[in-house]
Amino acid sequence: MTDVPRVARRQPRSLTAEQLASLDITAAAEQANVRAWIVWEDGVEELVSGQAIAWTRRAVKVRWGAPPHALETWVWAGAVQRT
Repeated sequence: MTDVPRVARRQPRSLTAEQLASLDITAAAEQANVRAWIVWEDGVEELVSGQAIAWTRRAVKVRWGAPPHALETWVWAGAVQRT
């Protein structure tokens, strides 16, 4: 987790449609609690707690943050650990 507060709101990097195009996506019947490494557009990496809401054999869609700032980000499966 980063200890430095963000000066301006940045967006997390999510996998692109091209990276997910050939993969079958499974929507979670039941969300799983996870910890995932998110990379921000400025290159900062942050370990967040969230829920896996969809996945492929190589990627996971993670919902994280708190309303009204909840985000959904696709990351590679190796960046995610079930809790």
